[in-house]
Amino acid sequence: MSKRLNILHSHSGLERDLGFPKHTVLVDAVFASSIHAKGGDTKPFNHNGVEYVMVNTYQFYLCGGVFKNYSE
Repeated sequence: MSKRLNILHSHSGLERDLGFPKHTVLVDAVFASSIHAKGGDTKPFNHNGVEYVMVNTYQFYLCGGVFKNYSE
């Protein structure tokens, strides 16, 4: 993916490929502070040198996250 979104978004394709449970979404690590500001918890996750955070799906939704089918 050559273009990154500047809004909170998931990487559903990567979650599927890695076998993530449905209650967890993977988002770019740069969004961790905005999730924390809204009372959410994150867990660091690194894949192929890219930093992500794992977030509870419902918390992601409450933070206004957009579900995308990105695989990277």
